[in-house]
Amino acid sequence: MTASGKLAEPVCGQVDADGLLLSADPPLMTLHLRCGGSEGGALAVPELADLCRLSRRLGMNLSRPVQASNDDYHIDMWVETQLVSQNEEKHLSIAIVDWKERPRDDAHILNPDRERDFDRLEGRGTIRTDAALRVISQILPGEMERASEVAGQSLFDIFDVIPLSDHTKLLEAVAERQPIRNQRLREKRGDQRMFLFQGHPLIDKTGLFAGYRFAVTSDESAAEAGKPNAVRGKLISDSLFGLQLGPALRQPLGKIIANAETINSKLEGPLRGDYAGYAKDIASAGRHLLDLVNDLSDLEAIERPEFTVAADDIDLADLAHRAAGLLAVKAADHQIRIDLPDEDIKVPARGEFRRSLQVLVNLIGNAIRYSPDGSVVTLRAFSDKEFARISVSDQGDGIAGEDHDRIFEKFERLGRSGDGGSGLGLFISRRLARAMDGSLTVESVAGKGATFTLSLPSRKNA
Repeated sequence: MTASGKLAEPVCGQVDADGLLLSADPPLMTLHLRCGGSEGGALAVPELADLCRLSRRLGMNLSRPVQASNDDYHIDMWVETQLVSQNEEKHLSIAIVDWKERPRDDAHILNPDRERDFDRLEGRGTIRTDAALRVISQILPGEMERASEVAGQSLFDIFDVIPLSDHTKLLEAVAERQPIRNQRLREKRGDQRMFLFQGHPLIDKTGLFAGYRFAVTSDESAAEAGKPNAVRGKLISDSLFGLQLGPALRQPLGKIIANAETINSKLEGPLRGDYAGYAKDIASAGRHLLDLVNDLSDLEAIERPEFTVAADDIDLADLAHRAAGLLAVKAADHQIRIDLPDEDIKVPARGEFRRSLQVLVNLIGNAIRYSPDGSVVTLRAFSDKEFARISVSDQGDGIAGEDHDRIFEKFERLGRSGDGGSGLGLFISRRLARAMDGSLTVESVAGKGATFTLSLPSRKNA
């Protein structure tokens, strides 16, 4: 193999009609074994096996890019298949002509901690089960992980299926390894909260069913169902967007973004450069619309008279690192460096974890959006007797003094258009800060960058 990943000679293998790997050159055999395969067994590299099945089903020779993984590396390959007749049997030859390895811990791969931060930012929890629906890990919306408390318990020991008639349907979906959509479950203990479950079946490296990963969100509509009609009618009419239109828009937008990114990355084969550019524009527009949907849902929530936030024990320095991690790829796209507080600094505060993270993501995202490429965004965490504070400073064009209050108004963008903003982020962020008994302020001079500071009650004074 050359330094560029180009192979001096193709890596070859042969697969029979039943998907068994009859022969393989050493690199392919090593990958096959590390993915859980055995000599003479079924091809255990899922992505290669899928390509072989497609080639056989179409009755065509194919040439496609394939991405595979082992424990240490992600591997980008260019694979060619060819149908071959031998002794009245049709085998499939595989030739890998390009093979590039990159470490699994590179910047494009989300680690579990970062995935959990995304979930918590979006108000989701996650539950992972084994094949018998025994809970392996559980994080409900707004909570920390409770693995030690629930590990080994059946999902149905912890939750009731609502309505009860759905219990059989849910078991049938599990038996058939089908995705589970919008299933309501209620806690059996404590506050008996209602949740919506979205479940995806997990398949291990040998192709066997390994359990489910559930995304869990609070079911606000069900929670309100027991309230008096007069109050409930007001809440549901006031929350038409958040409870009905928002979820209805998020799903198709998510599909548009995912499909456009697949096209742009050319995972399904070569594509003309201008078409890849169109796909990138579609994905960008989809993300803009999805951000707008999320902003409108948040706007609706914070303007309800009964809106409240939790009082969690948080650390603003830790939140700075988490928020920067969520935006690392966006910053790298613009060669912007995020200068963070030292990891050993502790700035304890009181405020809702998810909402505080949301405010910081908004502030850092704005700093990246309005800073020149190659500049630095600086975060500093500190505290005084009453408040813990985190500041976000950029090297952008700054904000004129007369606009310091105006920039926090609803839909205000100071005349900037086409920048992907909705004009709601700072309005929502200030409202959230005040709901947590804190504040959000700005210091800036036109032409000299801006510094936004989030202040929350210090934990020792809470």
